Amino acid sequence: MRDFNEPLFGCFKDIPLCLIAYCVPCGLCYLQAKAVDTVTNDGMAIPCMLIYFAGCLGAAVNRGKVREVLKYDGSFCGDCCLHSFCTCCAVLQECREVQTWGHSQ
Repeated sequence: MRDFNEPLFGCFKDIPLCLIAYCVPCGLCYLQAKAVDTVTNDGMAIPCMLIYFAGCLGAAVNRGKVREVLKYDGSFCGDCCLHSFCTCCAVLQECREVQTWGHSQ
């Protein structure tokens, strides 16, 4: 098992993603749902609703799905803490990681 290759605070590596996350209403929901859908192919509706209605708990569930598919270390508790304090950075990290993973497939 391993950890994310993309740094947590590497937000400015992808300015368009930052702009979507910060400027578009529900941008974070969309970005995380898209990342989860990319690795699971289960659709974007449930991941989007999870983060929108359950906040950091839903975001942690989504991050867990990404970690599970990519076989990364981590825990639900750690994901909850991360999304409680740095949701935007965590979602952008997941998006960049999934993009990198998708290019290597």
